Amino acid sequence: MEHIYREIRRDPRFHDLERKRGRLSWILSTIVIANCLWYIFATAFFPEAGFAAFWGKPIGEGMATTWGIVIGFLQTILFVVLVVWYIRRANGEFDTLKDIIVADATRAAGDKK
Repeated sequence: MEHIYREIRRDPRFHDLERKRGRLSWILSTIVIANCLWYIFATAFFPEAGFAAFWGKPIGEGMATTWGIVIGFLQTILFVVLVVWYIRRANGEFDTLKDIIVADATRAAGDKK
């Protein structure tokens, strides 16, 4: 098996796949972290802007649901969309490229035996 792994590590497409997957993971992680922290920092560092008052304000007259709940719900939807996007990309582009790389490496390693 080690000879197959060596072939895979030598393949420039493998390094390209690692870069693409890593870049996408960092981008999505940054979006999630920034989205979780923006309203905390906005409330903590800009209290005069009234963010906390807005998030605690009901969405309609006599309603118990506040804008903070709506924002939290929208964040959840965003996170689900990002997960689905990553899964579709991983199962599509990334897995296809991985399968090609492994098949070529297996073939090349078999030729060298």
